[in-house]
Amino acid sequence: MADAAGYVAVNSLGLGHAARAIAIARELQRRHPDLYLFFLAGSPALDLAVSHGFDAMPLPPTPEWFHEGGRIHSMGRWYWEYAKSLRYGTRFLRKEADWGRFRFLISDGELASVRLAVRRQIPSVVIVHSIGQDFGGSFVTRRVESFGRWWMRSLLAAKSVKVLALERGIELPNATYVGPIVRTPSGSREKLRDDFVFLKKTILVAPGGTSLGAFLIDAAIRAFRDLNLPDAQMLVVTGPKIPAPKEKDVYWRGFVPNLQDYVAAADLVITMAGKGTMYEALAAGTPVIAIPRRGTSRRSGISRPPASPTRSKTLSGCATSSPPSSRSRGPRRETSGREGRRTRSSRSSATRASPSEASRARFPPMANVWQRCGKPG
Repeated sequence: MADAAGYVAVNSLGLGHAARAIAIARELQRRHPDLYLFFLAGSPALDLAVSHGFDAMPLPPTPEWFHEGGRIHSMGRWYWEYAKSLRYGTRFLRKEADWGRFRFLISDGELASVRLAVRRQIPSVVIVHSIGQDFGGSFVTRRVESFGRWWMRSLLAAKSVKVLALERGIELPNATYVGPIVRTPSGSREKLRDDFVFLKKTILVAPGGTSLGAFLIDAAIRAFRDLNLPDAQMLVVTGPKIPAPKEKDVYWRGFVPNLQDYVAAADLVITMAGKGTMYEALAAGTPVIAIPRRGTSRRSGISRPPASPTRSKTLSGCATSSPPSSRSRGPRRETSGREGRRTRSSRSSATRASPSEASRARFPPMANVWQRCGKPG
C-alpha cells in the first residue's frame, strides 16, 4: 500500500477538467513516486482517466448543455439538472468514499466531493477558473447564478481548502494564481507527425468533449471543400459525444486519450473556445481558430497563454483578428495586454481583439475565417 493516498475528483462536462487533472496527477506522481491517486469522475472524464492508467470510481455525470446548432439554451433547466447531479453525487460519496484511507482531495470543478471534504475537514485543493457561472438569461436564471456564486465562494473559503486559480480575478484569501495547466506532448512535433503519418499540412478539427460542437465539424468540412487545398488534409476528432462524419474526403478519430499530441503535430486547430484544446494549442504554438459558443453572455477570455516548450507561434481569436505573419521560432516576450492583463505573445503573433469585441463576434463562414487568418502552414 502506498505511503500516501488521495482522491482526484473531476467535473465530467467535457474532457477539459479531466485532461488538466491528469496533467497535475502525472506531475505529482513524478515528484512523489509513492503517491497513490484515485480518480472520481463521471463519463466521459472517467474514460480519459482510466485510459491514462489511473484507478477510478464512477460518479453521476455532469449534465450536458441544452443546445441546438451550437447555441446554448434553457440554462434554468440545466441548473436544475446540475443541482440534481450534485445531490446524487453527494449521496453516493457519503456511502462509498473512504476518507480514512484517502486523506486529501484534489478537485477540478467537481463540487460534491469538496462539499463532503469540507464537512470532514479533509485538506483539499480546488482548481477553478471562475467563481460560479455568468451565462445570463432570464431573471430566474440570473438569481440562480447569483446564489450559485455565493454558495461556491462560501465553500471555497473554508479553512481546509486551498484554491488554485487558472484565471486572474479569483478574490479569495486562500487563492493562488497559477495560470493555465496543460498536458505535455509525448514527443517533438517532427516525431509526432511521423508517428501519425501526417504527410501533408494537417488541419485538426477538435470540437471538444461535449456534443455542443457538432455544428463546427459540418462547417469546417464545407469550408475545407470550398477552399480546395491539395497540399492539406483534414483530421476530425469527434470526441466521445459526436458521431463520426460520413464524408469520405476527411480523416476522423473518435475518442483519443492523447489529443495534446495531435494538437502539437497539426498545422492548424479549429475548436470551440473552451479552455482545454485551446490552451493546449497555445502551449504547443499551433495556430488555432477558436469559435465561442453562442446563446450566452459568458466570456471565454484568455488571460495569457501557457509557456510553449516547442513552437513559439500563437494565433488565437482568428475570427476577430488580423492575418498572421509567417511562422516564427523566436523567443517569446511579455507585453501588457488591454485592461491591465498580462499577455504573452511571439514576435509574429496576431493582434488579438479586445474582450468586448470578442464577445460580440458572431459566426462567419469558416472559409472566410481561414482567408482572414491565413491558410494553414
